[in-house]
Amino acid sequence: MKNKVFLTSLLLLVFMGTAVFAQKGKDNPFKRGGGVIEYSGYAPLSDKPISLFYYIPSRGNIKKMKVLFSMHGAERSGLVQRGVWRNLAEEHGFIVLAPQFVHKNGYLENDYQFGGVSETAKEFVLKPEEKWTYQMIEHLFDYFKECTGSTAATYDMFGHSAGGQFVHRYLLMMPHARVGVAVAGNPGNYTYPMAEDLISPNGLSADPSGWPFSFKNTPFATDDRLKAFFKRNLVILVGTNDTELMKEGTPENAVALLQGKHRHERGWNYFIMGQNLAKAKGFEFNWKIQDVPEAGHSSSHLVYGQPNVRNWRIDGGERVYNNKDLTNKGAYKIIFEP
Repeated sequence: MKNKVFLTSLLLLVFMGTAVFAQKGKDNPFKRGGGVIEYSGYAPLSDKPISLFYYIPSRGNIKKMKVLFSMHGAERSGLVQRGVWRNLAEEHGFIVLAPQFVHKNGYLENDYQFGGVSETAKEFVLKPEEKWTYQMIEHLFDYFKECTGSTAATYDMFGHSAGGQFVHRYLLMMPHARVGVAVAGNPGNYTYPMAEDLISPNGLSADPSGWPFSFKNTPFATDDRLKAFFKRNLVILVGTNDTELMKEGTPENAVALLQGKHRHERGWNYFIMGQNLAKAKGFEFNWKIQDVPEAGHSSSHLVYGQPNVRNWRIDGGERVYNNKDLTNKGAYKIIFEP
């Protein structure tokens, strides 16, 4: 009888150990290569799930790899962003996380480009910080670390177009976020960290003014926030051929036009504003700005640092690129080989 009880207990322990092992494996949805998971683990936004596209190299120690968040543009495709970085990640040994925020799950322009900081973009009504879309990135990073055992203390960021808007506002609104280097590529407009009206060179002011284009009528225009923002390793990356003129007719376009005629000019105007404001206040200023010669409005142009980036192949609808086309002018070099 004792032997039978002992054997039963032993089998139970083995079963429980196997179950625990299986559960651990189940809890880690991240596998080597490309994949996508659905994430709703951030409780305040659990009703607004996202898809997280990722790429993990086929070799190397995952726990020690650098982590890059790549933010999509208005096309709202994490697949596009993963494809831009995929071959580079495989060759150089870093991890790509490309979250996808789609309209049908509640991520309109106000929720993505502007981070859901205000209830609407028309009138500033502050949301609780835990409801900001920006909070999702920090929680995704923790989730990835928990699942994989990653020891990364920080993550880098790249965003193109609407993603470039996301990235620079993310640094502005999330002063304690664990970001190393952040590259804002070809944003269409910016948030000026000042409480005054935006004034164009010809003397016209923005209408409407304030958030998300400036800090006017918000509680954010504090020296502590500005000091943290200017101290960030932010690189504004702009294609010299991203010069399409915006059409007038919407408030958003009217404000963007006050910031410059086109994206290339707006990027330089924003950098100069930051440089001058930091100098006037005596704050440390770590921003940089870089042109990508002849590059247009394209993620691949900005990541590889030139417009002539060849498709290596199209894999399951994912466009990946030829690493031989890499130059020293793009986001890869800025982030991984400074």
